Amino acid sequence: MIQSIDPAACTGCGTCTKTCPLDVFRLDTQQEELSPCMAACPAGVDIRRNNYLIQQGRLDEAAENFLNANPFPAITGRVCFHPCESRCSRAKVDQAVNINAIEQVLGDRGMTLPQKEKVQRHITKVAVVGSGPAGLSCAWFLASMGYPVTVFEARPFPGGMLRYGIPAYRLPDAVVTGQIERLERLGVTFCCNTLVGDNADVSLADLKKRGFKAVMLAPGASAAKKVDIEGADAEGVHWGLDFLRACRDDEKPEISGDVVVIGGGDVAVDAAISAKRLGAARVYMACLESRDAMPAYPHNQKDAENEGVEFHCGFGPARILTEDGHVSGIELHACTRLKDEEGRFAPLFDADSTLHLAASHVIFAIGQTPELSGFAGEVTVERNRIVVNDVTFATSAWGIFAAGDAASGPASVVAAIAGGRECACSIDRMLKGADLTGERGRKRPCVPEDKLPGEGIRHEVRHERAALPADPEHPFAEHTKPLDMEACFAEALRCMTCGSKSRITYTDDCMTCFNCELHCPSGAIFVHPFKERFARTLDQIEVAKS
Repeated sequence: MIQSIDPAACTGCGTCTKTCPLDVFRLDTQQEELSPCMAACPAGVDIRRNNYLIQQGRLDEAAENFLNANPFPAITGRVCFHPCESRCSRAKVDQAVNINAIEQVLGDRGMTLPQKEKVQRHITKVAVVGSGPAGLSCAWFLASMGYPVTVFEARPFPGGMLRYGIPAYRLPDAVVTGQIERLERLGVTFCCNTLVGDNADVSLADLKKRGFKAVMLAPGASAAKKVDIEGADAEGVHWGLDFLRACRDDEKPEISGDVVVIGGGDVAVDAAISAKRLGAARVYMACLESRDAMPAYPHNQKDAENEGVEFHCGFGPARILTEDGHVSGIELHACTRLKDEEGRFAPLFDADSTLHLAASHVIFAIGQTPELSGFAGEVTVERNRIVVNDVTFATSAWGIFAAGDAASGPASVVAAIAGGRECACSIDRMLKGADLTGERGRKRPCVPEDKLPGEGIRHEVRHERAALPADPEHPFAEHTKPLDMEACFAEALRCMTCGSKSRITYTDDCMTCFNCELHCPSGAIFVHPFKERFARTLDQIEVAKS
């Protein structure tokens, strides 16, 4: 019979639950201390509990639990840069748990589950401006609280950057549409082809006149930055976000010959891969940074390599070469300095070190910026960003909140989702007359480094999603295959549920096999060898310690 577990020694690795043949143990994942992966997630997803629920075969509960922090795991499971994996303790044993692949499985499963009936608890209307990840997140949480929410979108269909800025091979239309439909069933109303702002279809003052007691601004950063160099107005010059947006339309750009993409970020990578899939013979990427310093996430760079994109790092555009008004190539100069002594962006070039690339198309993907002129009269805008409180996301105007790229600058989808959730929390508290800050802003501690599991854990192979070859007839079909259910379970079992605490839950089932004590990496479990003699009194015996 199991006599005790030393809670101070237990690291929550879950080895006992995985090795006990009679299922005596359970884990308590609801701990104050955060696991490293949870602390690294911008949305604060309870990854530890999700994986433990999967380990028990409770996938539907795991999918529901995900929605408490992130309502769109089917989206982030495909496009998130998964910082959680970079902090995963499992990496010190063999490889990090494939958290992002598990997230996609849970997200896709969640979309098939019956949706709770909408319950309207409030009559106070809330307006959300912009239907990107921040706006949709805010709408989801407010509607879940029972508020009537209307989302205003300038484009014909909702989704913002999710629909118009991310290529379909990474995020299929069906996934975005499925999330929108779930929002509509929750009671959210979408008002598309409606621009909000000064001198627009609807002003912020008009929204107040229509009875909206709170407004959340999430216009995103949808305008491509442009550069004024010789030949920039030639036929065959494209601008990053505009190009990606066109790739989402029925009439995709006609691409042939060689293509040069200027930029080293994720938008540039998406543009390069999209150009390749549209029929470009060769695609080059040129950026100011060195290869090691490219801002695009490594997994996206790898995708570009797999598509045959060639990199020319450390070069910037000098002029576009043209013939009869059409692009014929580009001249690049070596970048000798990216920032000045004070760390400000101030590149220098060596005009004597040049690179000429022949091309019929040049795509500039050098950043994006929000269009905030329509809001500057109502809220404070500095450095082309809406100024918000770090905790409450409140703007300078009472009742108006903001999140997403327009408030933070270009960031990740998951960060925008987290911002939208915090806006919803602030709006709810404001409309109820509560303190906006409340308990928010308090950071939970992380599991101490010396208390993380690792030693004595058996090595297991990491399961990866399979890459799908490009289909010539459907070049923008999804490019990865999700994990099957067996691989998802196996990958969740690799999770060491860091910081959990083991509990002896079904004592009478114990057959004193000593598996748990022998396999516990931290030596936290003590099995009393005399089960038959002391059948039901062991919990009352205090063992003398030497």
